[in-house]
Amino acid sequence: MLRDRGGSVELDGHLAMTSLQTVETVLRQPQLFSSKEAFDSLNSPLPMVPIAFDPPEQTRYRRILQPFFSPRSIRPLEQPLREQAIALIEPLLDRGECDFVAEVAVPFPVQTFLTLFGLPLEDRDRFLVWKDAILGLTDASGAADPTASQEGMEHAVALFTYLNELIQSRRGVPGDDVLSKLLCIEGDDALTDEEAIGLCFLFILAGLDTVTDSLGFGMERLAKNPDRRRELVEDPTIIPAAVEELVRLDPPAPFIPRVTTEETTVDGRVLPAGSRISSYLAVANRDEARCPNPFEVDFHRGENPHTSFGVGVHRCLGSHLARLEMRLIYEEWHRRIPDYRITPGTTPRVKWPRGTIGLEGLHLTFPAGSA
Repeated sequence: MLRDRGGSVELDGHLAMTSLQTVETVLRQPQLFSSKEAFDSLNSPLPMVPIAFDPPEQTRYRRILQPFFSPRSIRPLEQPLREQAIALIEPLLDRGECDFVAEVAVPFPVQTFLTLFGLPLEDRDRFLVWKDAILGLTDASGAADPTASQEGMEHAVALFTYLNELIQSRRGVPGDDVLSKLLCIEGDDALTDEEAIGLCFLFILAGLDTVTDSLGFGMERLAKNPDRRRELVEDPTIIPAAVEELVRLDPPAPFIPRVTTEETTVDGRVLPAGSRISSYLAVANRDEARCPNPFEVDFHRGENPHTSFGVGVHRCLGSHLARLEMRLIYEEWHRRIPDYRITPGTTPRVKWPRGTIGLEGLHLTFPAGSA
C-alpha cells in the first residue's frame, strides 16, 4: 500500500523521504537518523570508514580524511588524469564507434583510484575483476548474499591480501600518494591496519561504480539531447555546471538508508526507535518547490541544490574527486568527438539488481576520425 504525504511516501510499511526538505532534515541529523545502524545490517567484516559510523567516531574519521580529498589536495591529479582520459578516448576516434561504458566509464575511475593511492596502472584489470566479484557478493540492498559464489569469495580474499600487504609496506614510509600520507599519521589520529583496509574497500566499492554510472547516464542524456551537447562543445566553461545537472538527474546511489535512534516525528509521522527509512535522492532532486522544471536538462540553473553527493556530515568524501573525473571525461570527449548518437539497434539497459544504478553498456556511433 502506498501513502503519499508530499514529503514522504509509505510503501508497504517502509518510509521513503521524497522531498528535498525531508531528505535534508533526515541527513542533517545523524544523532536521530543513524548511518551506523543502517550499515551494521550489512555485516561487513571490515569497518567501512567513514560512512558506517556516526559522530563522534565519524567526526574523527572525517577530520583525518577530509584534507586529502579537498579541491586543493586533488588539484595535482588533474594533469595525469587528463592524460589518462585522452589515452582512453583517442584510440576510439578512427573506429567511429565504441561501448562508452566498457571502454571509458569503467576503466577511468579505477585508474583514478590507482593514481590516488600510488599504485601501478598495470594493476587496473585485476582490480576490475576484484571489484566486480566483491559487488557480486552482495544483493541489491548491499547486504551479504548467502548464494555468493566461491570464486567471488576467493577474489575478495585476494583483494584483502593485496591491500594488507600494501598497507604493511607503506606504513611510516613517506610518499606523495594519499595512502602513504595517511599511514604516516601518528598519535591518536593514526589509522589501524583494519581501518585503512576498510577505507580502501569502501573507496573501491563506493567510489568506482558511482563515477562509472554517472558518466554512463550523463553521456546517454547528452546523446539524446543534441542541443545540450552542442552547448558543451561551443562553450566548455559550462561543463562543471553540466556535471552538477547530469548528476542531479541521475544519482548513481538511488537511496540512502538510515535507522532512527529514538522516537521521532518526520513529515507528520511518528516513528519509533529502530525504524528503517530511506532518502530517495532522484525523487528529491526533482522537487519542484526547489528546482523549476525539474525533468528538463538545463545547464544554466545557477544554484543547483541536488542531493546526489549526500547531505550533512556524511556528504560524499570523494565528491570533489568525482567532479574532477567527470569534468575531464566530458572535456576531452567533446573536444575530440562533438557529434555522436546511440548506435541504431542498441538500447541502453540498466543493471539490476545491484547496490548502485548504472548502464550495462552504452554503444555510441560517431564520424570516424572525429577531430
